[in-house]
Amino acid sequence: MQTESQVDISMNLSTFFLKNVGVWMSDNPNEQRQIKMLLINTTWILLSGIVINGRDLYFTLLYHGDILYSITNNITMIMALIKISIIIIYKGKFLNLIACMQQNFWKVNYDYREKEILNDCRKTCIFFVSCLTTMVICAMISYLIIPFIAKGNNESERMLPFNMWINLPLSKTPYYEIMFLIQAMCVYYIGVASFCFDNIFCIMAVHLAGQFRILQYRLTKLYDVECIEMHKKDSILANRVPKFYEKFRKCVQHHQALIDFYQNLENVYTRIAFGEMLVYSILICLFGYQVLVATASFARRSIFVFLLNGSTFLLFMVTYSCNGVIEHSDNVAIGAYSALWTIVPMDKFGRMLRKDLIMVITRSRRVCCLTANGFFPVSLESYTKILSTALSYFTLLSNRVETANDT
Repeated sequence: MQTESQVDISMNLSTFFLKNVGVWMSDNPNEQRQIKMLLINTTWILLSGIVINGRDLYFTLLYHGDILYSITNNITMIMALIKISIIIIYKGKFLNLIACMQQNFWKVNYDYREKEILNDCRKTCIFFVSCLTTMVICAMISYLIIPFIAKGNNESERMLPFNMWINLPLSKTPYYEIMFLIQAMCVYYIGVASFCFDNIFCIMAVHLAGQFRILQYRLTKLYDVECIEMHKKDSILANRVPKFYEKFRKCVQHHQALIDFYQNLENVYTRIAFGEMLVYSILICLFGYQVLVATASFARRSIFVFLLNGSTFLLFMVTYSCNGVIEHSDNVAIGAYSALWTIVPMDKFGRMLRKDLIMVITRSRRVCCLTANGFFPVSLESYTKILSTALSYFTLLSNRVETANDT
């Protein structure tokens, strides 16, 4: 299973971007120092980007420019900074979750059916991570190619991705090249910080749901098929009940380990999920306005096409992953009830087994739901509500702009 995890495209992509922003683990002291420097660099660049766009928003308000464009950029940057700030606060727990997933979810001996479940989880993660990464990278490239599309014939007409509003000849060499490099770094790190933590969250949530599926399968197959033929021979079956109870005890330990993993995942990501549910409902509205209503060039409109697709897809990826955890943690009760407990004799171990199965069923009915800071569970229902809310915001914004233009 270790070889299979090494060729997992989703995990390799997520690891690459997490190392880029300086959030990863290493036993090598030199590599640890490099990771710390990358984290400091990422934080500094994010703060620089917010300062640049904050000044742009101020002067845009002052000179009555494209206010919604500046607001959209600022909200996106602030959300990226909030994400990485929360991850830094819970960095130890976050890295422990990744280590726990690699150690307990992948490096385990599975049978054929369990391997199929694990491969389904990998395929789902590869699809989500690849699509989201592609959309965000396309949006970043769109930001950077605007100056080249709008470039004039002479040097004085050269543009930057974002307005700087400083008293320097930024259109001349070498000021232009230096400032363009700084802004390109800001675009890259803000883009990576806005989606890399969601990628790894999707991987952990999807594999957590897959582990609940594996647990359900193990409970269903708790007793050998031979027991169906042997159940008439109570003396033979009674001798095997302690062995079955030991297998059931391991399933209970597995269930408890998954619940602990879910609780740690909830502690790390609950505030990020709340911010995403709140902010992206506004951003989707603003992105949609820039795509469908605002008068902008094709290059600028293409940015928001990718951002709109990326935001809606990111929310779908997060809510789908959380919905899978809810669904499959609840189905553990079905697996426990489907075990062939009716053929077990009513001896000491048989009574213990029945009582413990009732406890597993009762605990499973308290589903493991990842929440938005405890306010509401994150699920596909949340996704539909966010889209309807964003559509309402978009309608109100469009009507307000039309009214302002008429007056």
